[in-house]
Amino acid sequence: MSNSLFTSVRAVPVSLAAAMLMAGPAFAAEDTGEADRADQDAILVKGQHEEIDLPVVRGPIIDVPQMVNVITTETLRDRQVISLEQALRNVAGVTTQIGEGGVVNGDQFFIRGQSAKNDIFTDGLRDFGAFTRDSFNYESVEVLKGSSSTALGRGVSGGAINTTSKAPATTDFFSMNGSAGSANYGRVTVDANKALTDSIGVRLNFMAHQNDSADRDLVESRRWGFAPAVGIGIGQRTSLTLVYFHQEETRVPDYGVPVAVTTPTDDIELPVTELGVPRSNFYGYTADTDRVNVHTVTAKLRHQANDWLSFTSDTKLGVYKRYFRQTVASCPAATCGNLLIDGNTATVPVATMGGPGPYDQTTKGIQNVSTALITKPIGGMRNELVLGIDFSYQTNDRTQFNYAATRAAKDLFDPAHDPSPALSATLNNIRDTRGTDISFFIDERLWFTPEFSVDAGLRFQHFVNRQDQTSYAVLTCNGVGSTTAIDCDFTRKSVHNLWNPKVSAIWEPSDDASFYVSYSKAAVPPGNSIGNGDALSALATNGTISTADLDPEKTETFDIGAKFGLFHNKLLVQTAVYQINRDNAKETDSSGNLFASSEPKQRLRGFELGLSGAVSKELLLTANYSYVDAEIRESFSSNVVEDSVGNQVRYVPKHAASAWATWKPVDGSLAGLEVGGGLNYQSKVYLNNLNTQVAPSYVVFDALLGYDFGNYRIALNGYNLTDKLYYAQVNGGRVLPAAGRTFVATLGVAF
Repeated sequence: MSNSLFTSVRAVPVSLAAAMLMAGPAFAAEDTGEADRADQDAILVKGQHEEIDLPVVRGPIIDVPQMVNVITTETLRDRQVISLEQALRNVAGVTTQIGEGGVVNGDQFFIRGQSAKNDIFTDGLRDFGAFTRDSFNYESVEVLKGSSSTALGRGVSGGAINTTSKAPATTDFFSMNGSAGSANYGRVTVDANKALTDSIGVRLNFMAHQNDSADRDLVESRRWGFAPAVGIGIGQRTSLTLVYFHQEETRVPDYGVPVAVTTPTDDIELPVTELGVPRSNFYGYTADTDRVNVHTVTAKLRHQANDWLSFTSDTKLGVYKRYFRQTVASCPAATCGNLLIDGNTATVPVATMGGPGPYDQTTKGIQNVSTALITKPIGGMRNELVLGIDFSYQTNDRTQFNYAATRAAKDLFDPAHDPSPALSATLNNIRDTRGTDISFFIDERLWFTPEFSVDAGLRFQHFVNRQDQTSYAVLTCNGVGSTTAIDCDFTRKSVHNLWNPKVSAIWEPSDDASFYVSYSKAAVPPGNSIGNGDALSALATNGTISTADLDPEKTETFDIGAKFGLFHNKLLVQTAVYQINRDNAKETDSSGNLFASSEPKQRLRGFELGLSGAVSKELLLTANYSYVDAEIRESFSSNVVEDSVGNQVRYVPKHAASAWATWKPVDGSLAGLEVGGGLNYQSKVYLNNLNTQVAPSYVVFDALLGYDFGNYRIALNGYNLTDKLYYAQVNGGRVLPAAGRTFVATLGVAF
């Protein structure tokens, strides 16, 4: 692939990084040898992140009454993590979609079988945009499993993903890493902090990155970003942290390979790559592109009024611009699937090209979360009371284009990428969406004895979503048909008042053990994910339902869990069993029509086990396992052929596991050596609720070999060492083959 794009995009930032590297000694002028290494080690230890700090979910993880998986600074570095999606491979039970409905592509996740595409947070504030998030400014990544609507707002029915930004400190340090590897991989990161006084610090993180996708034709990514931050009053009773984040990316969106649809329809249908089609085949065009420009500003204010009263006020402003053009391939039975398996070499299966036209959108959002924490005892009992208000306003302005003609089918085995289809002079639609969200929440944890406490919370949420749309050259407008193409204007509005409670009983017989029982409710209103393409559709026709008329999807969750601290609390063990009952789940039939009411019900029962921390001073371990029995209990569809009652919920693997261990000798001749290895396992995943389409199970292995000497570190990471064909992302009718065997070498310097 050509590097011209990456070179032009990063020219200015790389010059900035070079200047910072030259300034490195200035950042380290007061440091000396061993003290410097000790400071860096302290930073890594801090990365273990034994506590969580969100408005309601707070304190040591062992005391929090829900599963919390943390991907630490250490793990992010050791596994050479470059994106949020890659970081979440360390958490069993989190699955990734290619892009729902062929509309959106970016970070699209499922937790405990529930969509979490709108449940991504940065420092406790919602991240409004739809894009592929680089990890260069992550201190850690936290996955909160279980309903968290009371703490974080609408949605969050299966769990939440919170990324913690790198914060300014009152010590001087500087580090720079350069990496090169398979598939034209190149990456530079810089992390520099300067203490201006004993309570003011500034920090700058920078990233420039390029890579192709191993064993995928034409797919490439070029991005850069930087994140300056200033902390005022660090360690004082009143503090303010300001963070600006910027990321730009141009990449080729990859919608993977289709599933081969065959007849009879009751056969199990597999991805075409399981039937002899090369996994390198890309079915898009050279004009397919995803161009993203992200700007966010975050302000975090803290004030400790006295020893029992404190206040926080966090504000985020974000602007996300995106131009997106993609191609979605399908393999219908008559022209593709049946021909692929008929054994006749004279027949040529052809893939059908589809998907909506390109769009250009700007998403803007502002949010403020303000809380008061009161810890004054009540009647001699320990008490933690949180009172808060959460306000957000979000807009999404999208222009959708049309293709001038139907895109031609492609040879399934030898797809052409040119010529790219021309766009029509007539737009598809212009859609303006506005969402206002006002919440009030309260959370009270009261210790009746030193060992037993009850945590009860409630959030009231008023959510208003309005969409104004103009559709061009249509034959139906607001349910009325026309014999000629017309322009159609319509407005849809959805208003919902949501009450989301949570109550937990916690027993802590010792400092290194806790047991809990929790019950919670969550609701996902129509149009919940404004920046991710959730639309309030036009007036219903042909028996389908407008999303504006739907009730919120509702879940209730029962959790029973236990946590233990082993080896003097250096290794945390978590386990939980849970049940999620889901009502009002949206259903679509085989033609893509939406059918939903109060009828569709799903029940998910699961078990989770997690270990994280230090087994010894030389061995670090992160491992987790997830089991989910996700069953469709009732279905709205009256079509007997399409009855899905009793089937497994789509996109939910029954079994998943992830493990990573790193051995780092601290004494003797091997001191400085780093040896790591791990695996990811996932059982088969159904791609539809009829359970006729399947992505097979897989096990993949990664490894690390590194050496840390003085101020320098070298490392070699290997991924998918057995070159396993597996699928990193899934959706109905298509899957995305993951990269084949790859290697990345890294050289780092730290002062």
